[in-house]
Formats: sequence, structure tokens, C-alpha cells
Amino acid sequence: MSLFHSAELFSGVVSSNTIAEQLPDTHTAALPGITLQEGFRLRAGQFAFLQKLASALQSGNVSHLGVFVPGYGKTITALASFAIARHLGLATKLVVFVPRGNLRDQYADARELASVFRNLGAPALSFCVADSERTFLKNLHTDIIITTYQYASGKGGNEALKRFCLSAACMFVFDEVHHLSEDGSWAGSITKFPFTCSVALSGTPMRSDNKSLFGVPTETRTGADGRQTQFYTPLHETLLRDAHAEGSILKRVAVHVIDYTVKLKNTDTGEIVELSLDKLSKEAAGSAEVDAFLARKKLRFHEVYLDALLRPAFERFTEKRRTLEQSARAERQHQMLIIAMSNKHAEAMLDYVQAHFPEVRSGRIGQDVPEEERRALLADYRDGRLDVMVQVDMIGEGTDIKPISVIVKADLVRAFSKTMQQIFRGMRYYPGFSEEANVCDIYASNDADLVQVLDWISSEEQIGVALRKPRTNDEQRSRTNAPEHKELWQLTSVEHQSIETHGLTLFEGYLRPTPVVKRSAKKSSVQSALVFRNTPLENGLYQGLQPSTALNPDAHLNIAERERLLRQECSAMAARLARILESSNAADTRTMISKIHTAAIRKFAKAQEQMSVPELLKKRDWLEQCLAARRIV
Repeated sequence: MSLFHSAELFSGVVSSNTIAEQLPDTHTAALPGITLQEGFRLRAGQFAFLQKLASALQSGNVSHLGVFVPGYGKTITALASFAIARHLGLATKLVVFVPRGNLRDQYADARELASVFRNLGAPALSFCVADSERTFLKNLHTDIIITTYQYASGKGGNEALKRFCLSAACMFVFDEVHHLSEDGSWAGSITKFPFTCSVALSGTPMRSDNKSLFGVPTETRTGADGRQTQFYTPLHETLLRDAHAEGSILKRVAVHVIDYTVKLKNTDTGEIVELSLDKLSKEAAGSAEVDAFLARKKLRFHEVYLDALLRPAFERFTEKRRTLEQSARAERQHQMLIIAMSNKHAEAMLDYVQAHFPEVRSGRIGQDVPEEERRALLADYRDGRLDVMVQVDMIGEGTDIKPISVIVKADLVRAFSKTMQQIFRGMRYYPGFSEEANVCDIYASNDADLVQVLDWISSEEQIGVALRKPRTNDEQRSRTNAPEHKELWQLTSVEHQSIETHGLTLFEGYLRPTPVVKRSAKKSSVQSALVFRNTPLENGLYQGLQPSTALNPDAHLNIAERERLLRQECSAMAARLARILESSNAADTRTMISKIHTAAIRKFAKAQEQMSVPELLKKRDWLEQCLAARRIV
């Protein structure tokens, strides 16, 4: 049985849960475990899903699917879902599974995640990102683990997550669940973990291989011919038209399908036949036959083919950039993404671009480009230092570069879900552009068999714009009060290779003054005092923090940053102690530091680099005692 979309993709019929429905005010309506703060509002589709989720969880239905177009806010929906499940007593911990490529843009910034929970009015919770075979979950009392399907499937990650899931009742979120086929190795690994409820999220919950998805509710329908077909059943579905109806979520779309003539010569008779690509695709047995023919003739590498496809795209690109230069509000320039079918094809296209449009800054990434160079090029493209990127399946879902507004699709991908994910790289609304500039121009050749999909995208936009209702002044102000919330997930500096543990924590003693033992140098008695640690991080984040402030906006810490600062502090204290000991032992500082660290390893059975935050706090207390006693204690 295959898994299909539950709605007719090209029917043009308005969805039953469209934004045109009269939904409750998402700013004031009640959701269990959520009290929106500081004027923050959920989108209508997010609220509808969460409202249905709360009702379903209370009724005992524990596995659900939410379908949201990219850019609609799946991350906020995921964390809000946990806030509800936690409030209802179904789960005390959360594991979010994401594809590795999505970690950078959606979940890897601890401060942004903290602000989401503050906006939701949820209790302060601890976060940790785990995506490395070298990393074990050192802090099992962390509330939320964000990991990747790849890490969960590896030996070390699988054992660590199993231990975490056994420590408390866990909720699972399967982000971009279309990656998770029911019979795949990732799903096989995840089934080993116990969990109490789950939410699957995707903009395109279907696979080109028609395999069923793990954790996705489905229903079986019998057609008129007696054949049974499996359909996914979302709890709520926000379609393209819904996003366009709300506005400021997606760019509008302009589709350009390029057709041109192929001249064929019969080598036996000398007869010459001219065929348009459109006619060629119609006369062929299928798109695969056209691909085979064009591949044999190397047509997609031909100068005329490239010129016919790329020149109009660059003319439009130049026009858009020139217009934007005249705009006073422009923060970034338009960028172009070119999707090639192979590394050789990408190389040929980049050669064409650099030869004919040398004024634009262009580059190419692919598996044949060394990793370090690839990362540098992608960073330049993210930050706007490159205008045009030619690539082969390297910039897909999880890469959020909103100024992309011209896409040239020249690869062989025709599957609906994959095509949508590609095109959505340029459809995210960019607040730095004016409303008029928020248009994504898509260029494809007529041999790509994409006309139906592109027509559907255009029709969805037209329906959504027609459904859009004028906002009241209050609604307009509410939206403008929270632009940073729409930008929460635009991250540019986190690399998978460098992540071990990374997130927020609220270990015991962080939210209130901590009883600390102070030793007097003059007296042997021990005094207790309520003090705040005098570290750079605490001086910055915790200045003026009052006891029992569960919703204090600063009641969040980045684990990786916290560990780094504590290690620095312990090293500085060890150096101070070494200088004290050096004067009385006639030894050099380096030797004394080595002795101090050796004594610490004997005492704590662990090197400093391997210590978690609580262990580093204990080491710091010990070093304070040593400094007070002016010896190793």
C-alpha cells in the first residue's frame, strides 16, 4: 500500500480547515499549558492544530500529524505541543528528531529556543542538542533533547537516547517526517525508545517511493475498482492557500516555463525534423525516455540550451536587483539559486554564468567540492556575499536563506514532495523586502514535466490572496510587535561537525541564591551565606535575579557556553592556586598546575574536559576551598 496526500492536490477546492474559517482569537483563546506573553500571537493554523491536539490527547489519542507549509512555524508548533502534553501530565521530557540538515536553521540556537518558551508562557525548561557519536548525554535530567535521525541511529547515540527515554515519560516530535519511512533503519532505531505520545510534522508528508511514514496516522480507503489505498490523516493541515491568505509567510510566485526547438537529423536519409521540447515530451513514452535522449545528446550541457534557460532568469534577476537598489528599506539584495542535475552539469552552468554574467558573484557547491571550501561558500551565500549559487541537492530543506527570490530548476527531480521542498528555498517571505519585492521567480524548461505542479502552486496563491481578509489596526500592531519571532529560526553559525552538547539548562541552584560554604582564612569555623557566583556569565545574565522566578526571561542557560565558562574559571583558579603553591614549593607554575589537575582527577575520577556542568561546579567549589586554605585539600 502507498501513502498519499489526504487532500486532492490539484482540485482547487478550498480546504475544510482553511484560514477563511472563523477561528478564535489566537492571542486570547486558552490552550492548556500555554499563556502567550508580550503580545505574541500564534498563527491561525498553529492554534487550530494545538487546540485539536489538546482535545485529542485528553481523549487518549496520542500519535498525531500536523501538515504545515515550510515557513509556517513548525518549530514553535513542536515546542507548544510539548507544553500542552506536559501540562496534561502525559510527558515530562521531550525528544525532537530532525534531519541533520535542519538542525542549523531550526533548533541549534539556544537563546532563540528560550525565547519561544518565554513567548508561550511555558515554565523554564532545559535544552540540549546532541548530534555526535562522541557525545553521551551527560545531563540526563535535561528536559528537552534535540537530536538528529542520524545520531539516534548510531550506536552511541542510540544507547544514550534509550537511557534518556527510560529516565522519564517522553514525548517525541518527528520533524520533517517524510524522511522517516516505516521500514527504514532510522525508524527501526527509534522503535527501541519508549515514548508516551508523539507529533509528526511536515510540509510534504509523502515520499516519492510511496512508502508509509513512521508515526503518522493513516486510514485505508477502498476505491471504485476495489483497490485499497492508504492515506495519511492529519490532525490539522495548513495549505499553501492558507499561508497566502494570512500573508507575510510566503512570497508570491511567478512561474516561467521555457520551451525551445530541437532539430534532429536522420543519419540514414538526411531528413531534418524540428520538435519543441513540449512536443518531444508528449511523443515520448515517458519522462525517463526524454531524459535518456537528452543525456545521450548532452543537450542540457549545450550552450543554446543553457542560454535559453538561464538568460531570461538573469535578466529578471538584474531587473529585481536594480529595483531593490532604489528602495530605502532594502537590507539585503535578491539572490539566485540554480539547481543542477549533476556535478558536471553544475560546473558547466557555473562556467556559463561566469562567462556571460561576470558582474554577479557566483559559486558552486557539490559533493566534488572539498568540504572546507563547500562550507565557506555556503557561509558566503547565507550572508549575502555570493549572489548566485549553483548546486546539486546541497541546499534543500533546513537551509533558510530568505533573500533567495529567483530559482532555476534544471535538475531531473519531478517528485511532488521533493520539488516542493526545492522551490520553497525561495518562497519564504523576507521582511527586509517590500511587499512588491516579495516575489519568487521560478524558471524551468518544458522538458522537466513540472507544469502541473507549478500551475498548482500558482492557483493556490490566487485562492489564498482571494481569501485574505483586511486586518484591523490592532491585528496589524500585534503582527508588527513580533517580527523577531518570525525570524527565530534564521541561524547561520552552527555547524553539525562542531556540535556536541549545546543548549539551555536549569540545574539545581541556578534560579535562586545558592547556599555556598565560605571558609575564612582567619577562623577555622565555617560560615554559610547566600551569594551569587561571580562569573562573567552570571554577572551578565543573572544580575538582579530574584528567587523563585520560574518565568524570568533570563532563566535559561546555554549548556555548551556554561561548560566553556566554567572550564575557563576552573583553569584560572588552578593557575592562581599554582602561583600560591609555587612560592612555597620552589617549583614552576606549569608543574604546580599539572599537580593540581592530577589531584582533581583523583578526587573527581574525570578530566576537566569530560565534566558536565554539575561536576564543574563541584570542582570550582573544591578549588575555592584550596585557594582559601592555600593548599590542595
